[in-house]
Amino acid sequence: MLTSSSSGPYIKWFQNTLKSEGLYNLLLAYDNKRAAAVCTLAFCPYPHADPVLFTGRTEGTIVKPLPGKGFGWDSIFVPDGADRPFSMMTTEEKNSFSHRGKAVRQWADWLGVNQKELWERQRGKVTIGHKGLDFKSRIVE
Repeated sequence: MLTSSSSGPYIKWFQNTLKSEGLYNLLLAYDNKRAAAVCTLAFCPYPHADPVLFTGRTEGTIVKPLPGKGFGWDSIFVPDGADRPFSMMTTEEKNSFSHRGKAVRQWADWLGVNQKELWERQRGKVTIGHKGLDFKSRIVE
């Protein structure tokens, strides 16, 4: 599984050493070239608060590297529902599939739902933990 947090701690080491061609070559002997890109975004809603986590996940397949733009493993990852890797997509297309985009959209939705409570906390409202914040999921990904 590929994981990433702006080229996260594990895939970054592989990517820097092997490049996309090497990552692809590691899978040549295997029929199953499935992968998942995962981004976890942490947000502290007020000073000294425990972080709230938002996780975006994109399933896909590893393919032979195709040139284009992007970075890291963009040239070898084709997300489910797409016909080409991230490196061949426009920024808008990539964002529609992106694990990072999914996490950010969840965060934005949560901020919108909790806007009033968050403003009150920023203005000094005393709270205990995350009491008063709405954590119901509203995003279907």
